[in-house]
Amino acid sequence: MKQVVALSLILVSAGSYAAQCRVDLKNQISLDGEQVEITQADGGSAKLDGDNNLYIHGKKIALSEEQQQALQTYREQMNAYIPQAKKMADESVALANDLIDDVAQSLDAPDAFDDVKQAVKEFYADVEARYYKDGDLVLPAHSFSEMTESWAEDFAKAKEIFTTEFMGNAMSVLSEKMQEDGGLNLTELSESMYELKARIEQRMAEHAQQAEQQSEQFCESLDEMAEQEQDVLKKIPQLKDYQVFTI
Repeated sequence: MKQVVALSLILVSAGSYAAQCRVDLKNQISLDGEQVEITQADGGSAKLDGDNNLYIHGKKIALSEEQQQALQTYREQMNAYIPQAKKMADESVALANDLIDDVAQSLDAPDAFDDVKQAVKEFYADVEARYYKDGDLVLPAHSFSEMTESWAEDFAKAKEIFTTEFMGNAMSVLSEKMQEDGGLNLTELSESMYELKARIEQRMAEHAQQAEQQSEQFCESLDEMAEQEQDVLKKIPQLKDYQVFTI
């Protein structure tokens, strides 16, 4: 399940996540908040609907009451836990906007960083689009090595957007204000930029610590789901070829 954590990379080092989640996806899953669909590489599928019915290749499978209860718990947990990564990503975007607004207010330049906000928004939308299709969260089967490479690329882009563009805009605003106040003072400009950068790094470090704790809890829940899935597969052997989690 490591690939879903890629959604929460914005402004947070990918390294803290890479070492925690031990779970991979064996088959693709699609979640809509209620149903779960598991798809094999060859196109075979198993669907768990909101009434706790199981369909394999479109054919309804007869289940006992005990099996339906196991299916319900499994389906509900999948829809409850896995989308939490998006919540972490949303919080990272909110942090970025808060930092931008805080700096803009301190510089008395409320609209100076609108282009940076838009850039962050577009970057996040691009990442999110990889995993959401027609409102459903779709996660393909992936290995650790494949996702590590993707993480590195995503984080590099996010860091460049936020650091380079944001700090560049901040320097321009400070320079203009100094010119208006009587001339550009390079020493004062350098000191102001240093203070600004330190303040931002402190906020980001605080957020990274919080995000790491959330990530640990998220990965622990995935480990638990992987263990619980084994119990479901024993109770419903028809699902044995549609295992989702591997450790």
